[in-house]
Amino acid sequence: MAWLPRRSASRATAARTRRAWRWGAFSQGRAQRQRGSFAAVAAIGLVAAVAALGVLDVANLYLSKRALQNVADLAALAAVQQMDDQCVQPLATAQANAASNGFSVSGTTNTLAVQCGRWDSSSSGAMSFVTTSATPPLNGVQVTVSKVVPYFFVGPKRTLTASATAKAAVIGSFQVGTSLAQVNLLNGMLSALLGGTSVNIDAVSWQGLANAYIKVSDLAAVATNAGTYDGLLALQTSLTGNSTSNPGLASILASALTKDSALTADVSAAQNALSVIAALAPQGSLNQIKVASIDGSQALLQLGVANAQYAADATVNVLQMLIVGAEIAAAGKSPITVNLDLSNMSGLGSVLPVSASVTLQVISPPTMAAGEPGYVAGTTKWRTMAQTAQILLAVNAGISTQNVPIVGSIIGLTVQIPFYVLVAPGQAWLKSAQCAATKAASTQVIGVQTGIANVCIGTPLPAGYTTSTVSGFQCPSSTWSVANVSLNTGLPLGTLNIASVTAQTISVPVVNAASSTLAFDGYGNPLAGNSVNSNQIGAVLNNTLQSAVTQIGQLTAGGLQIQVLPQTGLGAVLTLLIQTILSALSPVIMPIITGVLSTLAPILSGLDTVLIGPLLQLLGVQIGVATVTDYPLACGVATLVK
Repeated sequence: MAWLPRRSASRATAARTRRAWRWGAFSQGRAQRQRGSFAAVAAIGLVAAVAALGVLDVANLYLSKRALQNVADLAALAAVQQMDDQCVQPLATAQANAASNGFSVSGTTNTLAVQCGRWDSSSSGAMSFVTTSATPPLNGVQVTVSKVVPYFFVGPKRTLTASATAKAAVIGSFQVGTSLAQVNLLNGMLSALLGGTSVNIDAVSWQGLANAYIKVSDLAAVATNAGTYDGLLALQTSLTGNSTSNPGLASILASALTKDSALTADVSAAQNALSVIAALAPQGSLNQIKVASIDGSQALLQLGVANAQYAADATVNVLQMLIVGAEIAAAGKSPITVNLDLSNMSGLGSVLPVSASVTLQVISPPTMAAGEPGYVAGTTKWRTMAQTAQILLAVNAGISTQNVPIVGSIIGLTVQIPFYVLVAPGQAWLKSAQCAATKAASTQVIGVQTGIANVCIGTPLPAGYTTSTVSGFQCPSSTWSVANVSLNTGLPLGTLNIASVTAQTISVPVVNAASSTLAFDGYGNPLAGNSVNSNQIGAVLNNTLQSAVTQIGQLTAGGLQIQVLPQTGLGAVLTLLIQTILSALSPVIMPIITGVLSTLAPILSGLDTVLIGPLLQLLGVQIGVATVTDYPLACGVATLVK
């Protein structure tokens, strides 16, 4: 039994040995595992540290890039406001602006480059910035800046680049060949353009319209429910109308006036006139009026810009828009009669009682223009152009002694001068414009090509004539009755037609093919040396008539038709007798007739002053040297486009 304890002790020792071995092995493995874990943790920590440092570098690059882009943006906006076609001032301005924002050019470390060009539409209609072969005037600047930024912890240094393109369009607006002074003719002319609808607006209201202005942005705001520029370009309307579905041009202009009342001297007077016109009901059919266009299609307002929004600040005159709109509505329609009261027009009734009837036909209407100066890129077509109207104006002026006391009871004298004027459109274009620190120092240069005309004296146009009647500036080759003289004998013979004067229709071409330029300041005021209108049709007629009178005075007795009525029996005998006697007295009679014809000179000059000139001006027509009505220059606010 003694061996049992020893045996138990041996087993206990072995068990302890085994446990010790196992614990040692476990401890050794754990130590080895701990050494591996520490290495992995160290590696992960190192990677994390490198990544963190890299994030700092990336963040530094991002912030540097953002700051660099701000420098480019601000420099471009500043440079484009000092635009010149030589690109001298934009570079200096961009460098100064960048320096003020902490970016100074230094060798190859910090660089700044400026390119000037045009931000314009391409042939496909897409907008692009053209820097090579750009057509002046330039309206855009591209500024590119670069900066060397080192990595603080990871990798070599890097060069960052930022670029910005800004544009600042200069917008001019004008109308060629109009006058706003003769408001006394407007009621009659607008009545005629509306097909005979009676228009009765007082002079105060007309003057209110003449001194009323709106911006293109005002039109866009009220033209459609959405108030967009695309809506403005798509809008077609009538001249009158004040309903929601058909507001009409007059109502649209009235609404636009309220958008910026500071532009109008008397908003109330202008709106009163527009409300009267809006409520009128035209006689007969009229054309729809397209309000604005940028593609050159016929419209009231031609916008010489790639995007209609560029012309937002351009101003236009309300009265001129209304008259041009009326002419668009009447273009191509039948001739219309202008009812005019000549009794209060000084100079026409001071010699002999005078009468004048006027009809006109609008062949092609005038246009107003607002846009940028210069040529369309790659062409010789001007970006911003306005044209005068092509008008057929017929006037039948005459004098008569019928109602002259004493004289009219003895001698009956009638002299009739029918003539008509066919005027081809003239054109004006915005050649250049330069903004300065003040509007007074800013300049606009507008080129003018005047229209040509053909004046036909004699052979009154028949009722229902069309434009083809006088196409090609040709006058009819026929005779016309200039004057008739009758004598009240107080005998059974009664009144005898003792003389009549006839002549061939006279054609007087008025051609001024030379172009000229007119200069204006930023307010639209003409500068010294500019031309004014010269619608001296009456003077042309007078000179031509005097030549015709001389020719008539040199006619033989056969050219002077002397008749006594009736032409049968005793009348024929008396006719022959009186013709023989009067032929012998021709040297006495002819000076009387030519003297009577000469009395038309002041009448024709009076027509220049009070009728023909102002009427043609109101219709947008100029002959000789065109008159350009210019509006304030809109110097565009600089905007980033790229």
